[in-house]
Amino acid sequence: MTDKIMAAPPKRESSRTARQQAVTLARRIGLTGNDAETAGALAQRTEIRLKNWQEQRQQNLEAVVKQAIGLAGNAVSNKELDPDWQFQFCQMAEQIHNSSMQKLWAQILATELSLPGSFGLRTLETLKGMTQREAMQFARTVAISCQLNGDPSHKVVLGYRREAGFGGFSSARQETMNLSGQGLPYSTVLTLRDLGLLFATELETGPLPAKQPMLIRCQGHTMKFVPKSARLRLRYYRFTQVGDELARLITEPANEEYCESLTKLLLDDFLPQ
Repeated sequence: MTDKIMAAPPKRESSRTARQQAVTLARRIGLTGNDAETAGALAQRTEIRLKNWQEQRQQNLEAVVKQAIGLAGNAVSNKELDPDWQFQFCQMAEQIHNSSMQKLWAQILATELSLPGSFGLRTLETLKGMTQREAMQFARTVAISCQLNGDPSHKVVLGYRREAGFGGFSSARQETMNLSGQGLPYSTVLTLRDLGLLFATELETGPLPAKQPMLIRCQGHTMKFVPKSARLRLRYYRFTQVGDELARLITEPANEEYCESLTKLLLDDFLPQ
Protein backbone atom coordinates (compact mmCIF):
# COMPACT_ATOMS: atom_id res chain seq x y z
CA MET A 1 0.00 0.00 0.00
CA THR A 2 2.56 2.48 -1.11
CA ASP A 3 -0.05 5.19 -1.47
CA LYS A 4 -1.15 4.76 2.15
CA ILE A 5 1.09 3.98 5.03
CA MET A 6 4.34 4.10 3.06
CA ALA A 7 3.69 7.37 1.29
CA ALA A 8 6.34 10.04 1.79
CA PRO A 9 5.29 13.24 3.55
CA PRO A 10 4.16 15.93 1.11
CA LYS A 11 6.96 18.21 -0.05
CA ARG A 12 6.93 21.75 1.17
CA GLU A 13 7.03 24.48 -1.39
CA SER A 14 9.75 26.31 0.51
CA SER A 15 11.65 26.07 3.77
CA ARG A 16 10.58 28.31 6.59
CA THR A 17 12.38 29.48 9.69
CA ALA A 18 11.20 28.55 13.16
CA ARG A 19 10.09 32.16 13.65
CA GLN A 20 7.98 32.09 10.50
CA GLN A 21 6.33 28.87 11.63
CA ALA A 22 5.65 30.40 15.05
CA VAL A 23 4.01 33.40 13.37
CA THR A 24 1.81 31.07 11.31
CA LEU A 25 0.73 29.25 14.47
CA ALA A 26 0.01 32.58 16.17
CA ARG A 27 -2.29 33.60 13.32
CA ARG A 28 -4.12 30.30 13.53
CA ILE A 29 -5.00 30.98 17.16
CA GLY A 30 -6.08 34.56 16.45
CA LEU A 31 -2.96 36.61 17.27
CA THR A 32 -2.06 39.36 14.81
CA GLY A 33 0.78 41.26 16.50
CA ASN A 34 -1.30 44.27 17.54
CA ASP A 35 -3.60 42.55 19.97
CA ALA A 36 -5.37 44.50 22.70
CA GLU A 37 -5.14 43.03 26.18
CA THR A 38 -8.82 43.55 27.01
CA ALA A 39 -11.19 40.81 28.08
CA GLY A 40 -13.29 41.40 24.98
CA ALA A 41 -10.31 41.05 22.65
CA LEU A 42 -9.21 37.84 24.40
CA ALA A 43 -12.70 36.39 24.09
CA GLN A 44 -12.75 37.28 20.40
CA ARG A 45 -9.42 35.57 19.78
CA THR A 46 -10.64 32.52 21.67
CA GLU A 47 -13.71 32.37 19.46
CA ILE A 48 -11.56 32.65 16.32
CA ARG A 49 -9.24 29.88 17.49
CA LEU A 50 -12.04 27.50 18.38
CA LYS A 51 -13.81 28.21 15.10
CA ASN A 52 -10.63 27.54 13.09
CA TRP A 53 -9.89 24.32 14.94
CA GLN A 54 -13.46 23.07 14.69
CA GLU A 55 -13.45 23.72 10.95
CA GLN A 56 -10.11 21.89 10.60
CA ARG A 57 -11.45 18.89 12.54
CA GLN A 58 -14.56 18.82 10.38
CA GLN A 59 -12.41 19.03 7.26
CA ASN A 60 -10.23 16.13 8.47
CA LEU A 61 -13.23 13.93 9.24
CA GLU A 62 -14.91 14.70 5.93
CA ALA A 63 -11.73 13.80 4.05
CA VAL A 64 -11.66 10.39 5.77
CA VAL A 65 -15.36 9.63 5.25
CA LYS A 66 -15.35 10.70 1.59
CA GLN A 67 -12.47 8.34 0.86
CA ALA A 68 -14.17 5.54 2.83
CA ILE A 69 -17.25 5.89 0.61
CA GLY A 70 -15.05 5.31 -2.43
CA LEU A 71 -13.40 2.27 -0.82
CA ALA A 72 -16.54 0.64 0.61
CA GLY A 73 -17.91 -2.25 -1.39
CA ASN A 74 -21.48 -3.42 -1.94
CA ALA A 75 -21.24 -6.46 0.31
CA VAL A 76 -24.20 -6.78 2.72
CA SER A 77 -23.28 -7.11 6.39
CA ASN A 78 -25.55 -8.76 8.96
CA LYS A 79 -24.21 -6.44 11.67
CA GLU A 80 -24.54 -2.70 12.06
CA LEU A 81 -21.56 -0.53 12.92
CA ASP A 82 -21.27 -0.35 16.70
CA PRO A 83 -22.40 3.15 17.85
CA ASP A 84 -19.63 3.43 20.47
CA TRP A 85 -17.01 2.38 17.91
CA GLN A 86 -18.40 4.88 15.42
CA PHE A 87 -18.30 7.72 17.95
CA GLN A 88 -14.74 6.94 19.02
CA PHE A 89 -13.62 6.58 15.41
CA CYS A 90 -14.99 10.01 14.46
CA GLN A 91 -13.38 11.65 17.50
CA MET A 92 -10.00 10.22 16.53
CA ALA A 93 -10.26 10.64 12.75
CA GLU A 94 -11.04 14.35 13.04
CA GLN A 95 -7.57 14.82 14.54
CA ILE A 96 -5.73 13.21 11.59
CA HIS A 97 -4.24 15.92 9.37
CA ASN A 98 -1.74 13.94 7.26
CA SER A 99 -3.29 12.95 3.92
CA SER A 100 -1.52 9.57 3.83
CA MET A 101 -2.76 8.69 7.30
CA GLN A 102 -6.26 9.85 6.35
CA LYS A 103 -6.26 7.25 3.57
CA LEU A 104 -5.39 4.59 6.14
CA TRP A 105 -8.23 5.67 8.45
CA ALA A 106 -10.58 5.63 5.47
CA GLN A 107 -9.58 2.05 4.72
CA ILE A 108 -10.23 1.07 8.34
CA LEU A 109 -13.72 2.59 8.21
CA ALA A 110 -14.52 0.91 4.89
CA THR A 111 -13.38 -2.46 6.25
CA GLU A 112 -15.32 -2.04 9.50
CA LEU A 113 -18.51 -1.17 7.61
CA SER A 114 -18.24 -4.43 5.67
CA LEU A 115 -16.91 -6.58 8.51
CA PRO A 116 -17.82 -5.05 11.89
CA GLY A 117 -15.41 -6.06 14.63
CA SER A 118 -12.32 -6.10 12.40
CA PHE A 119 -10.59 -3.31 14.33
CA GLY A 120 -10.77 -2.80 18.08
CA LEU A 121 -10.74 0.57 19.80
CA ARG A 122 -7.27 -0.17 21.18
CA THR A 123 -6.04 -0.54 17.60
CA LEU A 124 -7.50 2.86 16.74
CA GLU A 125 -5.85 4.42 19.79
CA THR A 126 -2.49 2.94 18.79
CA LEU A 127 -2.80 4.17 15.22
CA LYS A 128 -3.83 7.64 16.38
CA GLY A 129 -0.63 7.88 18.44
CA MET A 130 1.65 6.79 15.59
CA THR A 131 3.72 9.26 13.63
CA GLN A 132 4.19 8.94 9.88
CA ARG A 133 7.76 7.75 10.51
CA GLU A 134 6.56 5.03 12.89
CA ALA A 135 3.91 3.98 10.37
CA MET A 136 6.60 3.58 7.71
CA GLN A 137 8.72 1.52 10.11
CA PHE A 138 5.76 -0.74 10.78
CA ALA A 139 5.05 -1.15 7.07
CA ARG A 140 8.66 -2.24 6.46
CA THR A 141 8.30 -4.75 9.29
CA VAL A 142 5.11 -6.18 7.80
CA ALA A 143 6.99 -6.64 4.50
CA ILE A 144 9.35 -9.10 6.24
CA SER A 145 6.71 -10.75 8.42
CA CYS A 146 5.57 -14.32 7.88
CA GLN A 147 2.69 -16.62 8.70
CA LEU A 148 3.66 -20.18 9.57
CA ASN A 149 1.51 -23.02 8.24
CA GLY A 150 -2.11 -22.24 9.14
CA ASP A 151 -1.42 -19.75 11.92
CA PRO A 152 -2.81 -16.33 10.87
CA SER A 153 -0.66 -14.34 13.32
CA HIS A 154 2.27 -12.39 11.86
CA LYS A 155 5.81 -13.21 12.89
CA VAL A 156 9.24 -11.94 11.92
CA VAL A 157 11.44 -15.03 11.74
CA LEU A 158 14.91 -14.10 12.91
CA GLY A 159 16.57 -17.51 12.88
CA TYR A 160 16.37 -20.99 14.32
CA ARG A 161 17.81 -23.17 17.07
CA ARG A 162 18.95 -26.78 16.81
CA GLU A 163 19.15 -28.82 19.98
CA ALA A 164 22.02 -31.20 20.60
CA GLY A 165 21.32 -34.86 19.83
CA PHE A 166 22.69 -38.35 19.43
CA GLY A 167 24.34 -38.30 22.83
CA GLY A 168 26.25 -35.13 22.03
CA PHE A 169 27.57 -36.25 18.65
CA SER A 170 25.34 -33.65 17.01
CA SER A 171 26.08 -30.29 18.58
CA ALA A 172 23.60 -27.58 19.41
CA ARG A 173 23.43 -24.68 16.97
CA GLN A 174 21.79 -21.29 16.73
CA GLU A 175 21.54 -19.23 13.56
CA THR A 176 20.38 -15.61 13.49
CA MET A 177 19.62 -13.25 10.62
CA ASN A 178 20.93 -9.72 10.42
CA LEU A 179 17.57 -7.96 10.50
CA SER A 180 19.21 -4.54 10.44
CA GLY A 181 20.22 -5.25 6.87
CA GLN A 182 16.56 -6.00 6.07
CA GLY A 183 15.23 -2.69 7.35
CA LEU A 184 14.53 -3.78 10.92
CA PRO A 185 17.24 -2.48 13.28
CA TYR A 186 16.81 -3.25 16.96
CA SER A 187 15.84 0.38 17.61
CA THR A 188 12.77 -0.18 15.41
CA VAL A 189 11.96 -3.38 17.29
CA LEU A 190 11.99 -1.38 20.52
CA THR A 191 9.78 1.33 18.98
CA LEU A 192 7.21 -1.21 17.79
CA ARG A 193 7.26 -2.89 21.20
CA ASP A 194 6.59 0.45 22.90
CA LEU A 195 3.69 1.04 20.52
CA GLY A 196 2.22 -2.34 21.44
CA LEU A 197 2.64 -3.80 17.95
CA LEU A 198 5.23 -6.47 18.84
CA PHE A 199 5.44 -8.65 21.94
CA ALA A 200 8.22 -7.67 24.31
CA THR A 201 10.20 -10.91 24.17
CA GLU A 202 11.67 -13.08 21.45
CA LEU A 203 9.70 -16.32 21.04
CA GLU A 204 10.24 -19.70 19.40
CA THR A 205 8.12 -22.52 18.03
CA GLY A 206 7.89 -25.94 19.54
CA PRO A 207 10.03 -28.69 17.97
CA LEU A 208 9.20 -28.84 14.27
CA PRO A 209 8.08 -32.29 13.05
CA ALA A 210 10.87 -33.92 11.06
CA LYS A 211 10.28 -34.54 7.37
CA GLN A 212 6.94 -32.72 7.39
CA PRO A 213 6.59 -29.71 5.06
CA MET A 214 6.50 -26.31 6.75
CA LEU A 215 4.90 -23.39 4.90
CA ILE A 216 6.20 -19.86 5.38
CA ARG A 217 4.00 -17.18 3.79
CA CYS A 218 5.48 -13.72 3.46
CA GLN A 219 3.00 -11.18 2.04
CA GLY A 220 1.90 -13.38 -0.84
CA HIS A 221 5.31 -15.04 -1.25
CA THR A 222 5.15 -18.72 -0.19
CA MET A 223 8.15 -20.84 0.76
CA LYS A 224 8.14 -24.50 1.76
CA PHE A 225 10.83 -26.23 3.85
CA VAL A 226 11.19 -29.69 5.39
CA PRO A 227 13.08 -29.93 8.72
CA LYS A 228 15.85 -32.53 8.59
CA SER A 229 15.32 -33.47 12.25
CA ALA A 230 12.83 -32.99 15.09
CA ARG A 231 15.34 -30.91 17.05
CA LEU A 232 14.71 -27.67 15.21
CA ARG A 233 12.79 -24.61 16.42
CA LEU A 234 12.20 -21.32 14.62
CA ARG A 235 12.89 -18.10 16.56
CA TYR A 236 10.77 -15.03 15.89
CA TYR A 237 9.22 -11.75 16.99
CA ARG A 238 5.44 -11.98 17.13
CA PHE A 239 2.91 -9.28 16.37
CA THR A 240 0.35 -8.45 19.04
CA GLN A 241 -3.38 -8.51 18.27
CA VAL A 242 -3.19 -4.79 17.53
CA GLY A 243 -0.22 -5.38 15.24
CA ASP A 244 -2.05 -8.18 13.42
CA GLU A 245 -5.12 -5.97 12.88
CA LEU A 246 -3.07 -3.12 11.42
CA ALA A 247 -1.01 -5.52 9.32
CA ARG A 248 -4.15 -6.50 7.40
CA LEU A 249 -4.25 -3.05 5.86
CA ILE A 250 -0.78 -3.25 4.35
CA THR A 251 -0.52 -4.76 0.89
CA GLU A 252 3.15 -3.96 0.47
CA PRO A 253 4.82 -6.93 -1.32
CA ALA A 254 7.19 -9.22 0.51
CA ASN A 255 10.76 -8.05 0.95
CA GLU A 256 12.46 -10.35 -1.58
CA GLU A 257 15.90 -9.75 -0.11
CA TYR A 258 14.65 -10.94 3.27
CA CYS A 259 13.08 -14.06 1.71
CA GLU A 260 16.36 -14.90 -0.03
CA SER A 261 18.38 -14.37 3.15
CA LEU A 262 15.98 -16.51 5.17
CA THR A 263 16.18 -19.31 2.60
CA LYS A 264 19.98 -19.20 2.64
CA LEU A 265 20.01 -19.29 6.45
CA LEU A 266 17.76 -22.37 6.66
CA LEU A 267 19.50 -24.49 4.02
CA ASP A 268 21.86 -26.31 6.41
CA ASP A 269 19.08 -27.83 8.50
CA PHE A 270 16.03 -27.58 6.24
CA LEU A 271 15.32 -28.94 2.78
CA PRO A 272 13.63 -26.48 0.37
CA GLN A 273 10.72 -27.73 -1.70
